Amino acid sequence: MFNNMHIKRYRSGSEGGYALVIGLIFFLAGTTAVIAGISDAVLRETKSVRNEASSRQGYFTSESALEDTIYREKVGKQVPSSNTLSLGSTVASVTVTSNPDGSTNISSLGDSSGTSRVTQATLQGGTYTSFPFALQGGLGGIELTGGSTITGDVYTTGSINGCSSCTITGTATAAGKTSQTLDQDNSSPSTPTQSITFGNSNGTQDLAQSFTVSTTLSITDLNIEIKKVGNPANATIKLVSNSGSSPSSTILASGTLSSSLVSTSYTWMDVPLTANPVLTAGTTYWIVIDASNNASNHYVIAANSGTYAGGQAKIGKFNTSWSATTPAGLDAYFQISIGTLEDGISGTDQYNPIPVTNSYSYKASYVNATGIIYCQVGIENNKACDTSRADPAVQEYPVPDSIIADWKNEAVAGGITNGNVTVGWQGATLGPKKIAGNLQVNSGGTLRISGPLWVTGSVTIEGGSTVMPNDSSKSYALITDSSLTLSGGSLITGNSGSHILLLSTSTNDPAIILEGGANDTVVFIPYGGLKVSGGAHVKAASAKHIFAEGGSVIIYDPDMSQLNFSSGSSGGTFGIKAWKETP
Repeated sequence: MFNNMHIKRYRSGSEGGYALVIGLIFFLAGTTAVIAGISDAVLRETKSVRNEASSRQGYFTSESALEDTIYREKVGKQVPSSNTLSLGSTVASVTVTSNPDGSTNISSLGDSSGTSRVTQATLQGGTYTSFPFALQGGLGGIELTGGSTITGDVYTTGSINGCSSCTITGTATAAGKTSQTLDQDNSSPSTPTQSITFGNSNGTQDLAQSFTVSTTLSITDLNIEIKKVGNPANATIKLVSNSGSSPSSTILASGTLSSSLVSTSYTWMDVPLTANPVLTAGTTYWIVIDASNNASNHYVIAANSGTYAGGQAKIGKFNTSWSATTPAGLDAYFQISIGTLEDGISGTDQYNPIPVTNSYSYKASYVNATGIIYCQVGIENNKACDTSRADPAVQEYPVPDSIIADWKNEAVAGGITNGNVTVGWQGATLGPKKIAGNLQVNSGGTLRISGPLWVTGSVTIEGGSTVMPNDSSKSYALITDSSLTLSGGSLITGNSGSHILLLSTSTNDPAIILEGGANDTVVFIPYGGLKVSGGAHVKAASAKHIFAEGGSVIIYDPDMSQLNFSSGSSGGTFGIKAWKETP
């Protein structure tokens, strides 16, 4: 009995141990399966990350090889039909093929650890220019009045001045900053060795001193070293142009020499001027001191002999006659400073601020920005200056002189027409061609331009006429050495990739006037001014001075960032027609 009970208990204990072992085995198996599953997921994710890294490396290498080949094509370096570029363990293979239309395909395959990425670009031959701004002004700046609106970025090396009804939907940048440099200085020795007396008789009533400046800039300051005898009346200082080696009657600016401020011993006097005209380098100008005639009450100006090479002093009477000084060859003591007088970006006043998206200039006054106002000096703006940026850099004009010369050469090669040309209702196709005369398009006629068209005289587009490119894949330049006027609802039309550039090399301000119409218009005037009024529409414009009024509309077209023109005598350059990643 005892033995049977013992055996039963022993079997019962053995069965419990077996169950525990079997359970442990299943637990270990399950754990192993879970760990295996997790490990597999981790391995898959690691492989995916590695593949992604390899893919990116392949893409970046492919892009690098593509950009290197494009650069070589654009600068005229020899480019083989196939080439490779290695970056670390990644290799990019480049293939270059020419198309029947003159374009070039460049394909770049980057391979990293068996993972490939392919990028491709198509280059189109021609002369490419870029207008990166809706409006780009030179030193003359940009003036907006009468509800003019600009959609796009605006830039000038001068100032931007606008009104509260004028709007810039984009970033307005003005690189102009007030500066002043002493340019002409005749003040040696400090104790004058000579003097010139004037205002004491009819023949010596006034004094004149000629000068030139070294740089084309505004006159910002005028000083003279002078004394008085007795108590003369106030004198008028006049800045005038030259006429036959004597002062002309054309007054550019004036100021008052106050007798009460002049001492009986030599004193340097700073003369405030009513205007700050731009003086042209190398051009002769005159300082005239127009005084009264009184033998007992007059002025004496400090002078020297043969020291100042840029001009001469004369004695006489303004608008009557001038004579040499006694002794001859004297020069009055004077100092002239030149520079720029810039307002940065400015509205009319605190009640009429100019609306912009972003503003970027050294100085900002009366600006209402929805974005950021970058400036160092701020006056009555809707936001404080963000001073984190340095002053704006100077930007180059979009079309260099060399390209203009190429277009003119191509026009001459296409033939020369001597005399005026008129295009009426019957229309015409012109270019490349040089017209040694004027060009007039009117009576609803259509002028199709098929190459650079160079007009030495003026261009008039009126009477509901149209000017358009003759090739839908090219842009063409209409160049005038004089003025161009578009009015009467006339149009400049174009489409994507095909536009007309209106270009004037004149120094007139304005050199091009757009009054209504225009539509698909691009304008460039490197030395003169542009006036847009009467609701005229412009896509991009660059000029030394830009004036927009009367509801003018400038809406920037991204097409302006890369305009493809006929190639010109230099053979042209390459522009990027397409850029993409291919499967």
